[in-house]
Amino acid sequence: MDKEIKEIMCILQEECAEVTQAVSKCFRFGLTNAKHGVGVTNVEHLSEELGDLLCMIEIAQNAGIVDPAAVELAKQAKYKKLQKWSNIQNLENI
Repeated sequence: MDKEIKEIMCILQEECAEVTQAVSKCFRFGLTNAKHGVGVTNVEHLSEELGDLLCMIEIAQNAGIVDPAAVELAKQAKYKKLQKWSNIQNLENI
């Protein structure tokens, strides 16, 4: 694994952790709560972190670390699982 691939993987890992932390803050303090002095709500912060993660996913795909077609297949398979096993509505419209 070369230096650039390691860096991409490291940042990808960090972004995953930051999304996890942002989701936790939404659960603990609510979607609309804003940390004092920060100026953004928990859901706004979650949106920022999800954007960062999507960026790193695209970079990993473009760098050839993961195959975009395989990622898409896995995404579609997850939709099907969620349609069957979750209570999330309107997944067939996504």
